[in-house]
Amino acid sequence: MRKNREQLLELRQLRYFITLAEELHFARAAERLNMEQSPLSRAIRDMERTLGVRLFERNTRSTRITRAGAALLAYARRAITLLEQAGASAKSAALGDGHQLRIAVSDCTAYSQMLEVLARFRMGRPNLSVTLHEMPPHLQISAIRDDLLDASIALDGTYREGIAAQSVGADAIYAVVPALHSLANANIALSSDLSQHPLILFNAESDLGGGPVLDDFVETLARPKIAYRANSLGTLLTLVALGHGIGLVGSAQVKGVRRKDVVLRPIVGAAPSLTTYVLHSDRRVCEVVQDFIAFVRSQQAECGSTCGPS
Repeated sequence: MRKNREQLLELRQLRYFITLAEELHFARAAERLNMEQSPLSRAIRDMERTLGVRLFERNTRSTRITRAGAALLAYARRAITLLEQAGASAKSAALGDGHQLRIAVSDCTAYSQMLEVLARFRMGRPNLSVTLHEMPPHLQISAIRDDLLDASIALDGTYREGIAAQSVGADAIYAVVPALHSLANANIALSSDLSQHPLILFNAESDLGGGPVLDDFVETLARPKIAYRANSLGTLLTLVALGHGIGLVGSAQVKGVRRKDVVLRPIVGAAPSLTTYVLHSDRRVCEVVQDFIAFVRSQQAECGSTCGPS
């Protein structure tokens, strides 16, 4: 029987491919991999022959990843991540460790408040082993379904087959304004003010914008203009600092941010709140996840549902 080409790829080849895709330079990639350049080149050629596509365009001056290579890269990274998590779970099970929490976030910077809560949760349970994974939302969902994650922290609780979403807190929406902007002189930002300036939102795929919540709010403004969509909190803050527009974020996302080139202003008006969810399998939920959800809710109740940035 003829085997599928995709089934012939080896883990070793995927690691080589990912490293070269990150370096885009055979010599540097080989150095990172602690190997000679010629076997690396041979391994990449074997991959291309197996798949029947060109993964890189290379000449004497540069190496560039192709469209096919870029498509493979996301799956290769996912495969490596899932295998590493599978290995960690197997080792934990072999040691008889039933007290573990495998949890994921999309952007650690944006979830600083939740990570503080997670740290407090762990401190009260000295026998608990916590493994934190940073990965895109679609990989989180797949990993939960495959029982490679126990839960994830997300701002998007929309329905996904096989996934339950438990709300654990809500945060006010803040405007991020350049320090020298006219809006920086007021202690608040009005919804009507936002209509007069270009806006910077998060890319929907980043999970940082709370799904459709912010987009729906922006649609209520008079003639809104979205200038940029950022994939990370750091990018959004930098775009604001450079004067490209006003950013919209949840207060928990910017808790602890210390920058002199931007200021944070609560929005007064019809702005909704951003809800934080813990996602887990709707077929099974372990006791430690249930305890974590209860703990987060209790912490939010003590703080108040609209704790602003400090």
